[in-house]
Amino acid sequence: MRINLTDNTTSATFHRRDVAALFPIADKTIAQLCRENENLLIFPYSIETVDDRIGESSIMKIANTSDSENVCINTGNVMGFIGVGSLKVKIRSRFDIGRDDYLLHYMLQKVLSFNLFDLSHNNEQEDIFDFIMFMFPYFLKSALRQGVYREYQNYRHNDTNLRGTINMGRHITKNVPFIGNFAYSTREYSHDNSMTELIRHTIEFMKTKRYGQAVLKIDQETTENVKSIIECTPLYNKNDRRGVISENLRSNAHPYYTSYRPLQTLCLQILRMDEVKYGETDDEICGILFDGAWLWEEYINTILSNIGFTHPQNKVSKGGIYLFDDRSGLRFPDFYKDDMVLDAKYKRLDSYDKVSQIQRDDIHQIVTYMSRLQASKGGFIAPLLETQKKIPRSRIQGQNATISIYGIAISKSTSSYSDFCEDMKKMETSFVESLNSSS
Repeated sequence: MRINLTDNTTSATFHRRDVAALFPIADKTIAQLCRENENLLIFPYSIETVDDRIGESSIMKIANTSDSENVCINTGNVMGFIGVGSLKVKIRSRFDIGRDDYLLHYMLQKVLSFNLFDLSHNNEQEDIFDFIMFMFPYFLKSALRQGVYREYQNYRHNDTNLRGTINMGRHITKNVPFIGNFAYSTREYSHDNSMTELIRHTIEFMKTKRYGQAVLKIDQETTENVKSIIECTPLYNKNDRRGVISENLRSNAHPYYTSYRPLQTLCLQILRMDEVKYGETDDEICGILFDGAWLWEEYINTILSNIGFTHPQNKVSKGGIYLFDDRSGLRFPDFYKDDMVLDAKYKRLDSYDKVSQIQRDDIHQIVTYMSRLQASKGGFIAPLLETQKKIPRSRIQGQNATISIYGIAISKSTSSYSDFCEDMKKMETSFVESLNSSS
């Protein structure tokens, strides 16, 4: 069974029996679900370091209705795909009016810097599979920037170049009468191991799938990374795929190679998609989800970074500001430049005609940043359902400073993904012009 949901929304009712598989995950935090389910991948991967504390929230909550046989589902701030056993759930953005998840695809394309093809949407399961494949180059790049994965491997030899421990039983079986060879074993630090073999099997599998070849050649870095994995896995054998999958289901990446863990999870999802779809057992959780607030902020950064805005990175403690002279009170505004501070909000702000209608904590935060940076202009950037006719703007009493509500209208009239992209570029241009008009 498949159900479609929208983030930050209370759904229509479902029969309790139809969504029973979701009950065990409804009240658990995302961080807890990630610890308990290795096949659940959450973006950003290091959820503990995200300001919005997405790890402390839940994917969904299930509430009773007046009818004891029915329940409703309240979704959180994540979107993507998740499943428990045979129940598949698709969560799209509430700002995406169409059924095709164009906004999610577009933001990921911009943030992860890959070229997304125009998905056909004829087969929902194939679309999810294609979508997961598109994530592969990004994860591969992140992992290989830590170097090619290496770990100790045990090898069995039978030759004249004795350099390990002789295995007497195997030696007698293979080399009597003695002809000069020795049966021995070695333990070597090798690039060819279960992890790199998993990546190689994923590459070879993707070559046989729709879009797969193109994804593997999507840019020069990806092409070189694929070549590197192929060169490092001379022992690759297509018939070993099931064994390689089983080995990676049991083992985790070395603590040094932190970026390989999400790549390992993604490879397992790709290789197992045809066989098990979302989950192998009734209670297995599998999927890929994205924190809407994080994704919106990173998408906005792809626009503002081109016009000189600084985007501090809390995760690596880069670009922050101190509130006090003793270098204490470290804070990380979303964006700032010259005389302006901006805060990205994945919230519905387009119905507000006054800045004072925004949540008080959000206002307090941006006023603090403006005061610290001595900026006379501040603003919030939100997704819009309609193009702004007038930008709401309020002056801070007693100061020559204003706070505004800016936004990017989300296209909703296009019939194809390529048209959606073209529309969004126009919306982004209008957004930048609105910022410039405030300068």
